Amino acid sequence: MNPHIVLVCDLPVPPKKAYGGTERVVAWLAKELIQTDRYRVTLISPAGGSCIPGVEHLHVTCRDEALGLIPRAANIVHFHGWLPDDLDSHQNWLMTLHGNEPNPESLPLQCCCISKDHAVRHGRSLFVYNGIDPAEYLFRPTKQDHLLYFSKVRRRVKGAAEAIDLALQCGLDLRICGGTRLDLIKLGALWKSFSPQIKVLGEIDGVQKAREFASASLFLFPIAWEEPFGLVLVESLMSGTPVLARPRGSVSELINRDVGGTYSSMSDFEDELERCRSLSNKACRDYALTYFSSSVMAERYAAIYERIMDNDRAIF
Repeated sequence: MNPHIVLVCDLPVPPKKAYGGTERVVAWLAKELIQTDRYRVTLISPAGGSCIPGVEHLHVTCRDEALGLIPRAANIVHFHGWLPDDLDSHQNWLMTLHGNEPNPESLPLQCCCISKDHAVRHGRSLFVYNGIDPAEYLFRPTKQDHLLYFSKVRRRVKGAAEAIDLALQCGLDLRICGGTRLDLIKLGALWKSFSPQIKVLGEIDGVQKAREFASASLFLFPIAWEEPFGLVLVESLMSGTPVLARPRGSVSELINRDVGGTYSSMSDFEDELERCRSLSNKACRDYALTYFSSSVMAERYAAIYERIMDNDRAIF
């Protein structure tokens, strides 16, 4: 009988729109695990979008309800939120940390991070890169002559204001996705956004999102915080679009000079700009397929599950 894997998430899975981070990763993981024909998969989460074929989905509205539905006979319980207080009562379990924990010492032993940098900053060694479904992204070898910014505009640390400044100073067109023009008010970038070089597209998803990633000549990621992973980076690469980013958090780990670059000053940015825009689009796509596809992610988690079921805790 196939081992029973239970995924627990405190966000709607799949998301009702193709927007969000953790919930999309969990949906892709469930889909890939069931497609291996090696596991029975149950997903416990708030109701989201369409169901995942072959996956038993138990819809819940709160933590207590979710924890009460975990089958006692489950071989692995993989938490992506809603950790129980009595973790020791669940012998075979794994937790994936998707954000930055201000008190790393409070994390349980069996914790998996989502990049090496993320793990090191939390005093851990185990990590699995997030993976995305290549089928949800378009690959276009021929690009249009504009830059793309795609993150939560209202979050200052995501760098929307800096993206606008960089585009204006270099005389380049920029498309901004992930928020409205009003979100730029608190960033002090509202009036700059009315330049004809700047186009604000709002919050987009699905086919429109895939088209934006595929058409841009370069993806800007001017973050000002320690990014645990940065799903948009691999979404861009999967679309054949190189990345130019500030080297914070996992960025330098995920991006090499074959698929993008990093900068720490305006001078660095100008030096890297044209080099990055001339990189091979196919190389970007191939790199993402090799390291950041949802199937690769699922295989890495499956290997951890097997070791846990064999009572091998040395991985932690």
